[in-house]
Amino acid sequence: MVEPAQPSLPFSITLGAKLTLSTASILVATGLLLGWLFIQQQVRSAAENLVQSGTLLAQHLAGMGRFSIVAGDTHRLDQLIQEILVVRPVAYVAIVSSGGELQVGSGKDEWQQQFFAQPAGKQQFSVTKLVQPRGLAAAMNEPLVTGIWLAGTGPVLRSTIEFTPGELLSLMGGSDLPIFYDLLVQMPRHPRATVWDPALHLTLEEQSDMPEGPAVLQSVAPALVQIGLSTSDLQHVLRRLLWQTMLIRLSTLAGVLGIIALLARRITIPLQGLTAAATKLAEGKPVPTLAIRTNDEIGTLIQVFNTMAATLQSREHELRELTHTLEDRVEARTMELAAANVKLQELDRRKSIFVSTASHELRTPLTSMKVDLANLRDGIDGAVTDDQRRSLVRVEANLSRLRTLIDDLLDLSQIEMGRTTVRLEAVALGNVISKTVEELRPFSSERRVSFAISLPSDLPLVRADPDKLRQILLNLLHNAVKFAPVDTIVDLTVTRISADEIRVSVCDVGPGIAPEDADKIFQPFYRAPTIGKRTKGAGLGLSIAKLLVELHQGHLWVETKLNQGSCFSFTLHAVTPLRLASAEPIASSSSHQITR
Repeated sequence: MVEPAQPSLPFSITLGAKLTLSTASILVATGLLLGWLFIQQQVRSAAENLVQSGTLLAQHLAGMGRFSIVAGDTHRLDQLIQEILVVRPVAYVAIVSSGGELQVGSGKDEWQQQFFAQPAGKQQFSVTKLVQPRGLAAAMNEPLVTGIWLAGTGPVLRSTIEFTPGELLSLMGGSDLPIFYDLLVQMPRHPRATVWDPALHLTLEEQSDMPEGPAVLQSVAPALVQIGLSTSDLQHVLRRLLWQTMLIRLSTLAGVLGIIALLARRITIPLQGLTAAATKLAEGKPVPTLAIRTNDEIGTLIQVFNTMAATLQSREHELRELTHTLEDRVEARTMELAAANVKLQELDRRKSIFVSTASHELRTPLTSMKVDLANLRDGIDGAVTDDQRRSLVRVEANLSRLRTLIDDLLDLSQIEMGRTTVRLEAVALGNVISKTVEELRPFSSERRVSFAISLPSDLPLVRADPDKLRQILLNLLHNAVKFAPVDTIVDLTVTRISADEIRVSVCDVGPGIAPEDADKIFQPFYRAPTIGKRTKGAGLGLSIAKLLVELHQGHLWVETKLNQGSCFSFTLHAVTPLRLASAEPIASSSSHQITR
């Protein structure tokens, strides 16, 4: 039987799409990381080159203007500054004292506005407020590099000279950022040349009020050269680099995705064919042999599937043939069993008729034999000796057993044939119990077994056939006395379960019954293995009692444990006005079912 297909998910992704998406995600993440590292390295390298060029210009200005500062030649210093401003990246140049006071300086375009005069007649440069020249050591040769953002309200100090990711995105969008690098270089106290400059010596000699040569330079406080470099060219280079990197990454991604798509197609197309073939195979349809186009794992999978499909189809064909053959066999066997059942029913009916007829026919001669034996035993037909009397007693006892067996067989056959009728009426259960116990008194006295009877004070009348009820109690009590040990007590307890139901229980302390035999003891002629061979009986008492209880619309069951005794219980219905008004005879059916 083919199981129903599982419902498909509302959103599903094919294997090819999963492979492409996962590869694309990995490539995008790797490309972004490598691209970012590459761009950062290029930005850092370009910034270092720009700073290095600016440092060389600052050092050149510091070396060229060293003696001009000492001589106070501002015209020469301004001339040198103008020469430096010609260089494209340079935005401004300023020479300031170690205390941050501007001595001379100039700038391009908007930077010229950042030089403004003070009330005392001196000039001031706005950047000197941001950059702290005190950070330079006296013997420091490296420049102090600071990032500057030229906003509308003036320059703003940046925390780093590197470009942030947001600024790089703005560059890609075509924006020009007002970012500048400020370089602060200290003028050397001593000349770089080892030999004293004659021209400078002559110039210094003209200053009559100054000390001579190096002593003058040592007395002058060191000055600072401040150069601002524009990053405009650097931004253009970075913008071009960013776009080139992006195009390279996109081209690489597109190429790799194309390759992955082709590879996924080579994987998914055979799998789709396998899926379609497996679906047909599950539906019981014939599956053609799939073509093997590759020698990899997929090709091996297709080969294994072809072998499996061929094997399954062959076995399915064999099973179908076997099913048809089996159906024919089952049909023929069913017909044979039906015919055998009819024969068995007929044999059972004949058996019941035979048992009933034989039992009925045997009762008359047995009765005559019992009467004749009683006459012989009493000496009516002549005197008998003691030995003869004892023999006659034994014969009479055996005749009684034979009469009881014949009566049981006759009762069982009558019930099975549906000829037993139960006439229900209001019966005093206590009276029936008393009469039955008195009837069994000789047998119980012989076995030295006594009875303990427990009746409730509010016991109502029960709806039963007095004779059949007496027979039920007689069979159960006789069975309990027969298996009870000597000098023990058989308990007969009546319990009112509900207003409409009465339970009667007969309990003994005999050998008990094994659990596997508890249901079998109600079958005719069955004797449990725990019953000794010396115990007499044909095994019909419990069967007859169960059938008679069912005719009373009740239920008979046993509760037993091996070597701990047995307790047989059955239920009866109490008399109510409604039940008493609707009472009518109940007859047994041949199928042992209770009918009203």
